[in-house]
Amino acid sequence: MRRTHALVIAVVVAGCAGVKAPKQANGTAGSGNPFGTGTGGNPFGSAGGDPFGTDAGAGGSTGTDGGTTYTLPATITQDVPSPVVVSGKPTSVHLVLKFTDGTVPSKIIWSADNVAVGSVGGDGVFTPNGYVGGVATVTATVGGGVATTKITVDVDIIEDPGTLNVMDLMRIKTGGKTGDAQFKWLYPYEGTVFPRGLTAPTLQFGGNGTRATYTTITAPHFKYQQLANINDPLKVTIPPAIWKGVSLTVGPKEKVTASVTKLAGDTATGPLTQSWFIAPATINGVFYYNTYTGSMLAGGGGGIMRIPAGQDAQLVVKGCTVCHTISADGNVMAASSQNAPNAQGDWNPTTSQTYDLAPTGTATQRTQTTEGRTFSFVGLTPDGSRGLVSGLPPKRNAPFLPHGIASTLGTPSRLVDTKTGADIAAPSLSALVQYATTPAFSPDGAHVAFVNSDRLSATCLDSKVCSAACLAACSRVLSIMDFDGKASPPVFSNLRDIVTGAGPSTAVAWPAFLPDGKGVIFHEGDSLDSDYFQGDSSPLGPQFAELKLVEADGKTVNPLNAVNGRDAAGATYLPYGDTAEGRMNYEPSVLPVAVGGYYWVLFTSRRMYGNTISPTSGDPPGNDPFGSEANPSPRKKIWIAAIDIDHAGKADPSHPAFYLPGQELRTANMRAFAALAPCKTDNGSCETGADCCGGYCRETSRSADGTPVLQCVAPPVNTCSNLQEPCTTADDCCNVRNMCINGRCSYIIP
Repeated sequence: MRRTHALVIAVVVAGCAGVKAPKQANGTAGSGNPFGTGTGGNPFGSAGGDPFGTDAGAGGSTGTDGGTTYTLPATITQDVPSPVVVSGKPTSVHLVLKFTDGTVPSKIIWSADNVAVGSVGGDGVFTPNGYVGGVATVTATVGGGVATTKITVDVDIIEDPGTLNVMDLMRIKTGGKTGDAQFKWLYPYEGTVFPRGLTAPTLQFGGNGTRATYTTITAPHFKYQQLANINDPLKVTIPPAIWKGVSLTVGPKEKVTASVTKLAGDTATGPLTQSWFIAPATINGVFYYNTYTGSMLAGGGGGIMRIPAGQDAQLVVKGCTVCHTISADGNVMAASSQNAPNAQGDWNPTTSQTYDLAPTGTATQRTQTTEGRTFSFVGLTPDGSRGLVSGLPPKRNAPFLPHGIASTLGTPSRLVDTKTGADIAAPSLSALVQYATTPAFSPDGAHVAFVNSDRLSATCLDSKVCSAACLAACSRVLSIMDFDGKASPPVFSNLRDIVTGAGPSTAVAWPAFLPDGKGVIFHEGDSLDSDYFQGDSSPLGPQFAELKLVEADGKTVNPLNAVNGRDAAGATYLPYGDTAEGRMNYEPSVLPVAVGGYYWVLFTSRRMYGNTISPTSGDPPGNDPFGSEANPSPRKKIWIAAIDIDHAGKADPSHPAFYLPGQELRTANMRAFAALAPCKTDNGSCETGADCCGGYCRETSRSADGTPVLQCVAPPVNTCSNLQEPCTTADDCCNVRNMCINGRCSYIIP
């Protein structure tokens, strides 16, 4: 049974409830760092630890001994009264601890529970960084006694270049409702949930004649005002420091409200107001996707790209490298290259291969085979060591298989070693299913989801042979089965169908498990593709699809209205309308861990991106959502959306999607995977345990200014686990409000 450590008791009294004490103290006095390490010149630090300030933080300890603490007969005073108002620059608040008899102790240990708001030095000076608001509890420890005080910090920043005259300022701040009737929000969407760690969204609007804007961004303890001279197409940019500041300020259920008024001539229109939420944790992974042509990074061609969270796109593998999959741990990639007909006339990749992925983005080939179908759309185990070959039923093509891969003779599924390409004996597999198409393992490796092509009847061939009536009679089935990779040989078992009634002519495709292994997101639509290939020189035909979620146990299918661009009543909220951009969501995948109290789904979409890629945009053009094989539409992009962790039984656990920043705008991008950044060995810098191969990220020292230094460490002895650190059950987690999801302590938004 865990002992409640003395300092924890004192912190609970100060209002920081919900912390389990370590089984054994393992550090020095002081609070943990709920936002990770700071670096030179960075007033924020990096996201890590417990975003709610309820864990000891990444490596923070809760005291030096197991004795009982007591409340000091003392008070803490400050020379700057609360709320302390900051405007983008650090400020100093001097704290003094005095006993009731007027004496001042000679040795005081100072600590703050929320270093994102401000830190306190050994001299008792509390320093807000200038961009983050909120309430910090500062603790003074003298021997076994403690005293606490709360300091409120409010951010109030005004950015005004001074280019508007007095009358313009009055008009634009007063606003007006009868000016530009075309002035409306185009991007982002109302109610979007953003994670920390990504670039701020660019606010985009319809309208005409714009010459200036007045923007406010507000949240509890935060206000930012921006005056700017801007022309059409109207885009408002949020400075990085402002976005990071408000991201670290708001709590999990607190709204961020953006308000924009425009000035056209002497007429003001607005304000238009929209609210979002920001998940209280950073996505610290890498996004991988494929592009076929037009990439400046690939010299005008295509390749596999990656976007480390918060950065721009980087080239991983150049050339016609497609049909890729990334392991959940981010260490292995499988893909195939080129395309040519074989002896049976099947067009397939000419080679397929696997790669080791380095933290720097370098891809080193593990193995390669001239059988292009081996690693095309292979399902990789979480560590990438094994792959389940995507089964191709004989004499099938689109819409029953993805375009560009086929097998007249049939290609059965089999388990392969991704290091050597050799088959791994698994006799239980063929006993359950022969053609498991586009398989995907759950993040814990215990389950596999796939399109069950064994369920196709003999008449369901391809769209050139199978008529509309034939297609309507072709039942599509999504199945899952269990997998035990520790057994020898590996064992597949417990096959069950979870989606069987999608409807006539409807394809189910691209299953992806949520991190809890209890839900599967999939694409339901016309085919497995996002367009219909009609020839190299012909326009691509339209194919439509939406994302859905099936509960693995109850087989209940949720339409996920919000992520697909619809409100609770099923009406579209997409600004250009359902005809122009509805039902264009394809190929989902899921970040393998929960972040900030949500799961995160990535998908390909052909929807508009504000006024940047729209019916009237010229570069890149957005009037044609499909394009051609030679000139694919740049509307084909990667989007992300939050999914509630407690998804089961909810009317809609999804939230509106946002555009993945950092993509090349002029390319058509598809099939994104979010993987953990390749893990770091002991002593490597980290933000959470998810960064570390051993799973633990702890404070190992402090820099000269007192900022905690976090490093990957060997598993600590007799301690509970912080956020994103390993667990077997929820009882292993330091925070009583954490859940154990996919072997890691995770928070659920209440």
